[in-house]
Amino acid sequence: MNRTARRNQPPITIRSARAAALLRRLATGGRSQVEIIEEALEYMASQRRTIAQALAPPAPLDFEWEPGRAQIATPAVDFSD
Repeated sequence: MNRTARRNQPPITIRSARAAALLRRLATGGRSQVEIIEEALEYMASQRRTIAQALAPPAPLDFEWEPGRAQIATPAVDFSD
């Protein structure tokens, strides 16, 4: 990725208190907010799937496509109770 001087890059504004709190929590330990945001965006881009992939079942489905044979005669009812 081409690195441009920070002052020449467009700023990003976060208007979510939750996102800002998460970013503050993740930025501890010497990592910069820029690194965290870039890693998260790269991860999201690598996980992106096509619509067909997203809608495909995790395992192939096996259906019995032949309907059962129709029974014309009904079984006799037992009224002995």
